[in-house]
Amino acid sequence: MRFVVLGASEFALRCAGAIIDSRAEVRALISTPPHARPNNSTDVSAFASERRIPYYEMEDVNVPDSANLIRELSPDYILSAWHKILKREILGIPRFGCIGTHPTELPFNRGRHPLHWLIALGISNTTLTFFRMDEGVDSGNVLLQIPFQIAPDDCIDDAVSAMNEAAYEGTKSLCARLLRDPDYAGTKQDHTVANSWRKRTPHDVTIDLRMSADIIRRTIQSFAPPYPCANLLFEGHMIKVSRASIAALTTELAPDQLRRLEPGRVIAVAGNTVRVKVDDAIMDLECRGPLPSRVFEAKYIHPPSKYLAEWPRVLAA
Repeated sequence: MRFVVLGASEFALRCAGAIIDSRAEVRALISTPPHARPNNSTDVSAFASERRIPYYEMEDVNVPDSANLIRELSPDYILSAWHKILKREILGIPRFGCIGTHPTELPFNRGRHPLHWLIALGISNTTLTFFRMDEGVDSGNVLLQIPFQIAPDDCIDDAVSAMNEAAYEGTKSLCARLLRDPDYAGTKQDHTVANSWRKRTPHDVTIDLRMSADIIRRTIQSFAPPYPCANLLFEGHMIKVSRASIAALTTELAPDQLRRLEPGRVIAVAGNTVRVKVDDAIMDLECRGPLPSRVFEAKYIHPPSKYLAEWPRVLAA
């Protein structure tokens, strides 16, 4: 079996490694140029060099030059971890078709930014689905599903690591299946129960201190490094928050004392950490980079709408 693997992340390399360990052939690894790589990208070229696999970079895999190059590689399959939809011409190149992946139990939770949404929504049990790609979005026949978990305290990089482990095991299992039946069609999805997640925007990772501690924690964990971090607006500043925890003071106060504190009340500021009252707790918000000097004097951090009214271009989407 001859595979072309598309992708710029560790996920693509785990898939490629599993193909090699299954005694199949990786005809080429195709990544994007450095300026076009996503936040979670890795050096695919180093892996390709070490394994002596042909390596190419393409900014757009759907243009004619890219299609011609892939066609010359004569793949039996394309395994795609590409960050954009493959168009009909590319889908028709491999002898047996294109294989896509999605870290949810398809047909549920198709669409954009699935790992981010899983964390933000507090969904711990999920599945890495391998499917035959068609012209829809995550809509092709299911070939294989590998369960994995996202723990409540996991940040996005932890979820990526769990998904990558599932990618290796799943690719090995899938290769064994395809060796027995190269034309394996899989199982048709029930489109009547499918839902699709929308693209996340900066608004989805902007903290409102009227939120519960759990929602704030999940929002921050879903966009923690290597992603750009959640946003906390204060006057003319967009403070980047990388981690959050409930302060011990939460349990030291009587429930009525805690409830009397308004959300946004600043309790203390030290270093790059803001201790602040949220809806149902006092939280320590660990920020990336130095804090604005006025935060150290502030009594309150107000809801984002107050600052946006004074600063209309912030978070324009």
